[in-house]
Formats: sequence, C-alpha cells, structure tokens
Amino acid sequence: MCVCVLDPFVFYRRKASFVQQLSSDLDVNALTVCDNRVFLTGISSSTIEVFDAESCLQLQTLTVDAMIDPWDIAAHPASRYLYVFEGLYEVLRLDLSGRLVGSWVLDGSQCALSVSPVNSVVITYSDRLEECDNVGQILRSIRLDRTICAASHSLSLNANRFVVCHGSGSCLVPHLVCIVDSQGRILERHQGSGDSMYQPLHLAVADHGCVLAVDVNNRTVQILSEKLSHSYDLINTRRHHPWPLKVCYDSARGNVFISTIDGTVLVYCVRTRTSVQTECLDVHSGLIPGQLTDVEYDSMDTVMTRETEE
Repeated sequence: MCVCVLDPFVFYRRKASFVQQLSSDLDVNALTVCDNRVFLTGISSSTIEVFDAESCLQLQTLTVDAMIDPWDIAAHPASRYLYVFEGLYEVLRLDLSGRLVGSWVLDGSQCALSVSPVNSVVITYSDRLEECDNVGQILRSIRLDRTICAASHSLSLNANRFVVCHGSGSCLVPHLVCIVDSQGRILERHQGSGDSMYQPLHLAVADHGCVLAVDVNNRTVQILSEKLSHSYDLINTRRHHPWPLKVCYDSARGNVFISTIDGTVLVYCVRTRTSVQTECLDVHSGLIPGQLTDVEYDSMDTVMTRETEE
C-alpha cells in the first residue's frame, strides 16, 4: 500500500493574478472581509467604504460619528461585528451597518488588532498580546519571548498558538515571523533571505493552514506554510508601484486585498490547485503513469511518500 502525505502548501500556485484596484475615495489604511463584503477605513476619516467581495463594486458608505482617526479594522469573516482600532486608545465595536454597539479603552501602546476563530479580539502590543472578549474584558495577556522586538501584528491560529510578525520600523533588531504558544514561547520562526531587509508588517490567515505576510520593504506578500518551513513570494506589487501595508484574504473566492502606502487597495486572485492530492495518490499507486501534471514543486521535500507493504 502506498501512503502519500501531502503538505497543503503545494496547493498554492507560485503567482497570484492581478484583478483590479478598488475605486475608493479614502486614503485607505486598513481593510477586512466580512459577510461577503470588504470594509475599508481611511486616514482621519469617519467613513467606512463597503465593497462587494465578488464584483469589487462599491455598495455603500457608512458614517461612524465615534470614529475620527481609525488605525485598523478587523472582523471574523462570518461575524456580525466589525472592530475598529480608533486613535491610540480605543476599540470600537460596530455592527455591519456601522452602528456603534460598544467600545473599550486601551493603554495606548498597542499596534494592531485581529479577530480569532472563536471571535475574541487579539490586541498586538510591542511586547505582548492581549485576548479580549467582545466587550473588552481581557481573557488573557501573553508576554512575548524577550527576543521578539517591536511586534506589529498577530493572529490567533487556535487556542494555543499565535503567529506574530515583529521588528518593523527598526534596522537594529531581527525582522521575523514567529509562531508562539499561549505562554509567548517561540515554537517556529521564519526569517527572510537575500540582500534586502526583510520587513514583515501585517498577516492574514489563508487556506490549508498557510499564512500571508506583507513584506513592505521588498513590496511583496509572502505565503508561509503552516510551520513556517516553506515560503515564497506569492504577490509582487512592484508592477503597480505601491508598497503594501496590510492584507486580508477572502477564502470563499480566493482573493487577496492589499492596502498600500499610497492609500490604494489592490486585488489579486490566488490560484489554488484542487486535485493535487488526488494526482499524487494516483501517480504513486500506479493508476496514472508518468509525472504529476500541473504541479510546480520547488523541491522534493514538499511531497513526502512512505511506502509500506501489507
């Protein structure tokens, strides 16, 4: 019997296709996907622009009186709420029509926020993470390993693991993407290679356990495998000139939305393979002779095969 253990990382093709630029009137600084819509905030703006995630056409503009200087926005894709990091001190909880339904005050040293798979809110501080419920009660505070400097964004992968990018804004400390446990200890780490400085700034959870990471200095969005052991540049924004700042992923349609330093939003389609595992099993079992088709492996470590006899 032949058993093929396939790393889900190979489901992603090596390049994404540019779709379009969203027609926004905002100087966009943050974005999120929720309920098949894309929500954009802009620098020093009290409005949120809403686009259809499939057609990329603008649906409406929401006015939020409590929002004056939004820095970040996040949501669970299937949630009824948006969370806005307002100024340096406050998180606003909004319903999807832009109505304020709650808020809480932070201590002023945080960097960004995200929403976990269980709808808790994760606040990224330079040296720690705080996980809160939807009314701001702190569920736990996680002090990051002392080698993690200037954390800029984090995501909850599950109850016991977080992925964190750090080092942004300083040339004196390493720039890394790390997976940490619930005690803040580093389990896995990824550091860029090459001559240019690696500068991961923002993260998004993709499919198959993979993670997207914005490398602002090299103007790329990387895709990292579940354990950060494999990576490649999935999107290069040099053709469209802007430096990417933030990223979100629409799993239902395979689209990546990127906000850039000049306030625009670029949309890319991530092409994935749906039949690679079937092909792999069929080839190794002898059902299909010859080579795998439509597969772009970088090395033989991507697919591991173990044969046993019964």
